Amino acid sequence: MENWSAIFFKSFLVYYQIMVMICSLPPNLSYGDFESGTRPEEDIEQDKISYPCHELYYKTVSAKDSKQSLSVCGQSSTPIDQDQGTLGVSKAKLGNFPWQALTFNYGRGGGALLGDRWILTAAHTIYPKDSFFQKNKNVNVFLGHTDIEEIIKLGSHSVRRVIVHPDYHQEESNNFEGDIALLELENSVPLSPNVLPICLPDNETLYGSGLMGFVSGFGMEQGLLVNQLKYVHLPIAKREACETWLLEKNRTEVFSSNMFCAGDSTLKQDACQGDSGGVFAVWDNTTERWVATGIVSWGIDCHKGYGFYTKVLNYVGWLKGIMEGVA
Repeated sequence: MENWSAIFFKSFLVYYQIMVMICSLPPNLSYGDFESGTRPEEDIEQDKISYPCHELYYKTVSAKDSKQSLSVCGQSSTPIDQDQGTLGVSKAKLGNFPWQALTFNYGRGGGALLGDRWILTAAHTIYPKDSFFQKNKNVNVFLGHTDIEEIIKLGSHSVRRVIVHPDYHQEESNNFEGDIALLELENSVPLSPNVLPICLPDNETLYGSGLMGFVSGFGMEQGLLVNQLKYVHLPIAKREACETWLLEKNRTEVFSSNMFCAGDSTLKQDACQGDSGGVFAVWDNTTERWVATGIVSWGIDCHKGYGFYTKVLNYVGWLKGIMEGVA
């Protein structure tokens, strides 16, 4: 894996660049809140916050005697070229995947913005398998661009807290159960066309066999780490097909009900090293929003069949409990 240390430290010599259309956060925002995608209860009324630059990205919700600000999730400021995505690996445009995070801990990884202060990622990007590391170093998080040099110039977002799911066991190299983690950022992220959160799933229909989703990341392609954000368009595969494929290859990895697989045994499209922690994004036709149904977790080689993903739906309660401060 490419040595990132020199690149990372060099970036701190570059002054912080303010992106177009990013302005200061509205006051008193509740950083742990996000829009879940469920229909609001009858006693909740919604209206926009009248703040310049942010009215597209936040709304106020009144419930009983309290008011809070919620970040709008699942919107893409630049439509994804879905036809191009079916042809292979494609280069992302600014705004295609505004939730995309680049993480750097023991190597390059991915993640997705939830709300305006949380990053969803894979536990193994924090505690890698087959590693002697027992305590994570400082995790560096970058947002807001599709170009590696530009996203680093925008500056790292400090991480206040790292929460790894208790079912994840670093010492079990063939078991990626519980491969999910949350990073709480020190400060709320100013939302903009290039920095927007993705929604969490709320139903099983988003996991139907054949349903197409997008996986994006700054990982490896043809043996090299990319300099531009790339993405692939993949179908959710039948569980039986993936189980048969693993047996044929005499693999012993755990493929539990908390995981799903995507891709095709004949396709040469898949996530790879450096993409871990990024999400499998599916368009929900009912709510008309992008939803993070999966997290890039594990696979066998790259671009050689199926990839395996943490099933986010099974962990929504855990995620909400942490972000709402009750877990």
